[in-house]
Amino acid sequence: MTSPKEIAQTQYSLRAFFFYRARKTFRTLCELVEKTDFTKYDWSHFQELGISKPSWKYIQKNKIHPSLIFCHPQLIMDTPVLVGYYRSLALLPQKGLGRLAFSTKSLEEGEKRSLSKIKATQISKVINNLISSLIDSDPNFSVEEIRLAAQANLGTQINGSWRNEIGNEGSRRVHAIILKHFLDKTQILEIILKDGTIAPPARIPASVDDVAGLKLVNGYKVLFGTEPDISIRNPQGVLEGAIEIKAGLDPAGALERYGAAKKSFDKALSENKAAITFYVASSPMLTAAVMDAIAGDRLVRKEFNLTEIFVNDTAREEFLKDFDWVSHL
Repeated sequence: MTSPKEIAQTQYSLRAFFFYRARKTFRTLCELVEKTDFTKYDWSHFQELGISKPSWKYIQKNKIHPSLIFCHPQLIMDTPVLVGYYRSLALLPQKGLGRLAFSTKSLEEGEKRSLSKIKATQISKVINNLISSLIDSDPNFSVEEIRLAAQANLGTQINGSWRNEIGNEGSRRVHAIILKHFLDKTQILEIILKDGTIAPPARIPASVDDVAGLKLVNGYKVLFGTEPDISIRNPQGVLEGAIEIKAGLDPAGALERYGAAKKSFDKALSENKAAITFYVASSPMLTAAVMDAIAGDRLVRKEFNLTEIFVNDTAREEFLKDFDWVSHL
C-alpha cells in the first residue's frame, strides 16, 4: 500500500517542477517584448486604447516606452502569445480577462495564432484601463515593480491550476530529464520542434513543451507524444522502445491508468513484437494490484518508480542507463 509520505513526495516533486517551469514562461515573455520593434506601433491615440492621461504623462516623464507597459492592438495581433504578458501586468487571471473580454487561453498557449483587430482592441482597452489605474495610484511606479507584481499574480493562477496538470507534468519532467541527459552526454544531433522545424542542440527551446523529439548522433530518434508517451525508433524508423508515463496521486485509479497504458503497449507490440516496453509510474500508481497485473500479462518489460526517479540519484541513473540501452548508446 502506498504511504501518505510517498503520495506527498510525488505531489510536491511535480509541483516544484511546475512552478519552476512557469517562472521561465514569464521571463520568456519579458524577453520577447524587449526584442519587439517598438517603432512599428502608433500610440498617438492612446486614450482610445484605454490609457489614461495621467498614466501616459507619467511614462513619458519617466522615459518608459509604452510597449513595455501598455498593450497595443497591433502588437498582440503580430504576436498573440504576448497577451499573457500584458494580462499579467494588469494583474488579471485568465478567467478574469475571460469575463471582461473573452477567453485568451488558446492565444497565450500558442494554439491560436491569429487575432482580429476588433478583438485585439477589446483586449487592449480592458488591460490598459487596469494598468493605468495602477500607475495613477503609485507615485513610484516602475517596470520592475509591476513585473514583480505580475509574477506574484501568475503564481496565484498557477497554484489554482497545477493540480489539473499533474499527469502532463509527470511526462514533461521525464522529457526534461531525458533531454538534459542526452545534452550532457553530447549525444543529440538535432532537436525536433513541434512546429516542424529542427534546432541544433545549442538552441534549446525555453519550454520542453516545444520539443517533439530528439535525433541522436547514432541516428536513433526519441519522440515525445501520446500512445506511447515516448517512443524510440531506429534509423530505419522501426519502433524499438515504448514508454508510458503515469503520474497520478490517487491509488484508486491505478488499475485504470495501467489499463490505458496496456492499450498503448498492445499497439506498440503489434508494430514490432521485439519492442522494449517500460511502464514509468508514480508510487501511488504502482499498487499491489498493478504489480500483479504487470507480472501476469507480461506486456511490460520493466517498470520504474517515477517518484524515485525524481528524488533518488540511483533510481534515475538506472532508468537512464536502460534508456541508453534501448537507444543503442
